[in-house]
Formats: sequence, structure tokens, C-alpha cells
Amino acid sequence: MNNIFLRGLTTIIIATIVGTIANLASPNRIEWFGFWPNVLDSDSVWLSPSYEEGDPPAIHLGAAFDRYLSRSYLFVDSREPEEYETWHIVGAISLPFDDIDEYWPQVEPLMPVDTPIVIYCSGSECESSLYLARYMVEDLGYQNVEIFFGGWRAWYNERLPIEGKYGYDNSDE
Repeated sequence: MNNIFLRGLTTIIIATIVGTIANLASPNRIEWFGFWPNVLDSDSVWLSPSYEEGDPPAIHLGAAFDRYLSRSYLFVDSREPEEYETWHIVGAISLPFDDIDEYWPQVEPLMPVDTPIVIYCSGSECESSLYLARYMVEDLGYQNVEIFFGGWRAWYNERLPIEGKYGYDNSDE
């Protein structure tokens, strides 16, 4: 009986070591400590009143967070530059739809046309993410573009990773 116990314990220890090494070496590794919200929204997706059939797909908060964790999607913040400078999703780049002509030369090198992209803006009342997504698909030739209509407000309210500081009541923005 002791021999079986020792072999089982040895197997568990070896599996833990191998799993840890594999996780550390993986580009999509699972963080040891981080933001692990209990609820990331339902599977329902809020759509803008201007959303039309054929527009880039819309995703819910849970899907947006999954894409963030995968580290294979580029997050694009379509809000005003002042909002972006105050706070934004970690790693997101600023491409305000209203100032696209000014910002495009700076961000174009960061966004190869085959890059998977998630675009967001302030939240349910904001449509700049929809307009930017349409423009990128129809005029710039991007194919892998998704819209996170829950946007900044939903991300902030779940206290997901941001660049900036928590503490401000963001419920009315």
C-alpha cells in the first residue's frame, strides 16, 4: 500500500512540475495571480440600434475577456483621446473614430490587416466602435474585426485589467 501511495504522490509531483514549466513557457499561459471575476455577463450580446445585418460580429463581456486573455487579439479603443489617456483596457491602442485621419498613420504599422481585432468604446450608448469596425472592414480590408458593445463601462465595472486607476464611479459615463 505504501508503494502505491508513493508512486501516486511522485506522479502528482512530476505532473505539477511539468505543467508549471509548460505554463511558464506558453505564450498563452495562465496567470497565477490576476483578475478572475466571478460573473462576466450572460451569453446575450447588446446590439446598437444602428447595428445592421452584415456588420462585424458583436461579442459579450465574457468573450471579450477570453480574447484578452488569449493575447492574440488587438484591442482598439475608439473613444475620445482624453478618455483613453485617463484609462483604458491594458494593451489597447487608441484609434478614435472621429480623428481616424489623424491617428491612422501612427497605428497602421501596429495593425497588420490579418490581425484579430476587438473594438470598444464607452458602452451601450456609444456607437463609435460600430462605425470604426464598419470603416475598417469596408474601407481598409480588415476581416477579423469584432465589436464589444459593452465597452469600457462593462469592463471597468467588472474590475478587469486597466491602465489607469480604479476608484471613480464610472456608472454614469
